[in-house]
Amino acid sequence: MMIRPHSAYGVSAAALAALLVLAGCSSGSDDKKSADPAASVGSASGGGSGPAAAEQAGADGRLAIPAGADDETKKQYMVTNAVAECMKKAGFAYVPFVLTPTSANRDDNDRDYASARKIREKYGFGAFAPDVYPNDPQAPGSKTAVAEDPNTAAFQALPQDRKDAWNAAMMGSTDPAKMKQAMADGGGCLGAAQTKVYGDKGKSKADAEAASEAARRNRLNLNGDPELSRLAQGFASCLRGKGYPVETTAVTEIRNAERFVWMGKAAQLNQNRPQPADVDQPARPQSGPTLDPATARTMLTQEIQAALADLDCGRDFRAAYYPKLDKAPGAEGAG
Repeated sequence: MMIRPHSAYGVSAAALAALLVLAGCSSGSDDKKSADPAASVGSASGGGSGPAAAEQAGADGRLAIPAGADDETKKQYMVTNAVAECMKKAGFAYVPFVLTPTSANRDDNDRDYASARKIREKYGFGAFAPDVYPNDPQAPGSKTAVAEDPNTAAFQALPQDRKDAWNAAMMGSTDPAKMKQAMADGGGCLGAAQTKVYGDKGKSKADAEAASEAARRNRLNLNGDPELSRLAQGFASCLRGKGYPVETTAVTEIRNAERFVWMGKAAQLNQNRPQPADVDQPARPQSGPTLDPATARTMLTQEIQAALADLDCGRDFRAAYYPKLDKAPGAEGAG
C-alpha cells in the first residue's frame, strides 16, 4: 500500500497500480483467522537494512521529514502522514511509508563519474541486474532493492469484511474499478490527504498545466542550446563508433537513449518468458520468475559493456548538461 506522489494531485503510477491490484485481489476467500491490522501492523514498520529500508515512524506515528528535502519529497511525507492519521480515525493502524531509493536506483546516478562507473561495472543500466542479482539490495529493480510496504501484509491478513472496510477508508470505494476516480475526487483517506497537501482538483489542474508548459519551454531551450547540441552530437558519434546505433541526438534524450535500449531488451525477454500458473500479476520481480541464469548473465555482460561505453562517451556532455538541467525543471519529462 505504498504512497508515492510524483506530481500534483496524484500518486505514482506504480503506487496506484499496487493499491488497485491489492484491492482487486481482496475479493478472495474470507480468512476469519486474521486479526485487525491494529493488532499486527505495529511490528511491520521500520525493519529492513540498507538504503532502501522502510523508515521508522516516531512516537506520534508520523515520519519526520528529512532535513534538506525538496518540496516534492516534503509533500510525499505530508501525504503519507495524513493518510496514517486518517486511517487511525477509521479504526486501522496504518504505517506511514515513503520509498527511499538506493544510489543505484537513482535516475541521476551518472552525475558522478567514479561512482557511476562502479555501479555500471557490476549492474550495467539495471536492465538485467534483477535477474542476475535478485537478492542484492544495491541492484536496481532487485527483490530487495525496494523496501516492502509494511502495510501490505497487514491488509492481506484481514478477513474479507475488514478488507472491504480498509478499501472504503483508504480509497473511498470497495470497487477496484471506481477507486482511482474516487481518490481523484478526494474520497477516502488517500484522496483527502492528496487534497490537503496539493489543494483542490481545480487548483492542482491549473498548477499541473502551468508546470507542463514551463517544462515544455525548458525542453525547447535545452534542445536548442548550441553547446549542449554540439556535445550531444559528439556523444552519439562516439557511441556509434563503438557499435551502438543511437537513434537520437536530442539534448534532453541522449542521456538515457542507450539505457532505454537495454530496458527494452529486458522487457521483451521477460514478456516472452513462461509465467507460472499461480502468478496473478506478471509484475517483475516480485511476482514472476527470473530469466534463466545463463541468458541473464550473457545479456548483463553485454549490457555492462554498453553502459560503460555510454558513460565514457557522455562524460563531457553530462558535465555540461546537468548544471543546465537543474535549472530547467521537467525538461526531460516534457512531451
